[in-house]
Amino acid sequence: MKRLNSIAAELGLLFLLVALAPILTAYFVANDIFGDAIRKEKREALTAIADAAHGRIESYVRTLITDTTTLAKSPKVAELLRAGNVMLQPEPSPATAEFLRAYREEKGYFDVMLVDQAGNIRLSLTQPSVVGQSIHGERLHDTQLARMIEAANTLLQTEVSNFAHFPPSNGHAAFLAAPVFDGGIIIGNVVLQVDNRELDAIINRFGGLGESGEVLVGTVENGRLIITAPPRHDPSLQNRLVDPARFPLLHTALEGSQGTGRHADYRGEDTLAVWRYLPSLNWGMVVKIDTAELYAPIRRFEAISLVVLLASVLLVLIGALLSNRLVSRPIVRFAQAVKALDEESLPPAVDIEARHEIHDLVAAFNTLIASVRSHQHQLEARVLQRTAELAQANAGLEKANLDLQESNAELAVTLDELKRTHSQLVESEKLATLGQLIAGIAHEINTPLGSIASSIDTIIAAAQQQTAFLQLYAGLPAAERTLVTALLDAAGTGSSLSLKEKRALKKDYETRLAVQPGADARKAAEILSHLPPLELDRYLPLLTHPQSALILDHIKHGINIHRASQNIKIASEKARKVVFALKNFARFSNQGSKAPTRLRDSIDTVLTLYHNQIKQSVDLHADLPELPPIPAYADELGQVWMNLIHNALQAMDYSGRLDISLEQDDARAVVRIRDSGCGIPDDIRDRIFQPFFTTKPAGEGSGLGLDIVRKILDKHGGAIRVESAVGRGSTFEVTLPVTEAA
Repeated sequence: MKRLNSIAAELGLLFLLVALAPILTAYFVANDIFGDAIRKEKREALTAIADAAHGRIESYVRTLITDTTTLAKSPKVAELLRAGNVMLQPEPSPATAEFLRAYREEKGYFDVMLVDQAGNIRLSLTQPSVVGQSIHGERLHDTQLARMIEAANTLLQTEVSNFAHFPPSNGHAAFLAAPVFDGGIIIGNVVLQVDNRELDAIINRFGGLGESGEVLVGTVENGRLIITAPPRHDPSLQNRLVDPARFPLLHTALEGSQGTGRHADYRGEDTLAVWRYLPSLNWGMVVKIDTAELYAPIRRFEAISLVVLLASVLLVLIGALLSNRLVSRPIVRFAQAVKALDEESLPPAVDIEARHEIHDLVAAFNTLIASVRSHQHQLEARVLQRTAELAQANAGLEKANLDLQESNAELAVTLDELKRTHSQLVESEKLATLGQLIAGIAHEINTPLGSIASSIDTIIAAAQQQTAFLQLYAGLPAAERTLVTALLDAAGTGSSLSLKEKRALKKDYETRLAVQPGADARKAAEILSHLPPLELDRYLPLLTHPQSALILDHIKHGINIHRASQNIKIASEKARKVVFALKNFARFSNQGSKAPTRLRDSIDTVLTLYHNQIKQSVDLHADLPELPPIPAYADELGQVWMNLIHNALQAMDYSGRLDISLEQDDARAVVRIRDSGCGIPDDIRDRIFQPFFTTKPAGEGSGLGLDIVRKILDKHGGAIRVESAVGRGSTFEVTLPVTEAA
């Protein structure tokens, strides 16, 4: 910080900082704690209101289901539906009519309907225009009423519909339908139409929501969002299609999710909202309140705190001015007197009027002047003496410098020899490890070569049938040749179905072809199930053709050619991968600088070489994400992975679990290799990285592998760490920097 021009200003500023620090801290901490507490309390209260509304609506729907189920079991309802088919609208007895009207009014429903098993509306208490109409008719077949009756009859239980437009009511309505049984047989349905006013009254309870809070509910009708209850701020939105972009939280709730957060509502106001999904009505619900009203206590507290802070600052400034006036003025005068001193002729003393500690400071300064005079001569003598001693020391340093240069030359020669020896050891260890892999690699190459040879035989055998196929193809009519060409194209494409799906497709084909005269259902189904799913009716002229057996044989040859080609492609890629990995590992590079290296590719190369040893009894789990390259000596890193993986396989006796994982962030990359082998005893764990130390039998290890690994990692600026437990395996963790050291 740039110094101020006077001690008065610095002392005043320091006093101000020390005095204001606790005041400002209290201001910000109090505002932060109070604000967080209010926000948390309001969020929890709003969540409780939303949960209560959710519970009220779900409880109301459960009551609706219970009422509908109870009414469907009433003997009076069954009696009306059994009234016979002579009268479309049976006239209920006065007692029954009074019972249904009382039930509707007491339970708060808009309408009670009876629908017979044929789908005819036999009774409606409030909508006589629908009596006699069929739910399968043009006017009602696409309504929620028809869908709910069909669902109730299918599932044999009470069903609740979504809210949707219902023409007879000239508005949106929801229904509950329950089947009516007579002797175990469905004779019709009882239908209750929900009174929207009852549901609106349950939804729009604004207790705890202040002046700006409201509850929004909506559903999706024909893929479009509709508001199903009148919002508090704009009741005209009820039963209107709205833009989902204006109600994103409502759309989110309809997708089945729930949550809490701040959101700009359809009015553009910033609100705190809680959204829930209402499964019984297939509704989304948003309970919200404007943050301006919700956080008003926080704003008032912040205003009061700011007034207190400004008053405190004013008092602190007055105190700072008084302190500077009493303390800094004598100090300033003393500083001016010191600046006026003649450096070559010190005065006997300075004369400053001061009190307390400043007076003591002036007296001490005068004592210092006297002491300086007495020590000045002694200092000059000591300077002469030290000059002579330094000259002698410089001569000794020059001689030591010559000796050091000779030692550095000898060390440089020794270092070059050590580097050559290290390179020879790395290459020897690499060649020894490579020799152990030759037999496995030969097997890895022979296997795909054998697959290629077998596939070529299949292709040759299929090709030998081409002449017969061409003769058969030429004798077919043009329409049937087109069908044969389509089947061959499908054979060339191949099927992506699973074995289970192919078996199901074969069974379906065989069942459908069994009724076709002249078709070999079993053979045709077996061959066609290996193709992508077909429109079977299109190919019936071929499948019932007198020469269908020969045609199917040639289709089978096409399938075999496709399979053989795919096998050759896969086997060639496998052999190429093994040869590429072997070439990458076997090459020797004296690269003088690091190059961008992908750790995943480096480890994959080694795993490819060890594939023959791993695939038999080793359970390999490799988590190797694609990550950015790091600067490294790629060949030497390959030697690290080769040694660690080879040691892990030997520790497991080539049977067990091998886990390899790779992690990387902005600073480092970490590779972990864990085996389920015998583990490393505690008494030798600290010695495994020593040169020529080995626990393997004679002839199986040189004891240089882990020493070379450590040296390579040191060269990269990395590290290696081991964790092991006898009988439970070992984990080697390699850490490498992801950027070049500066």
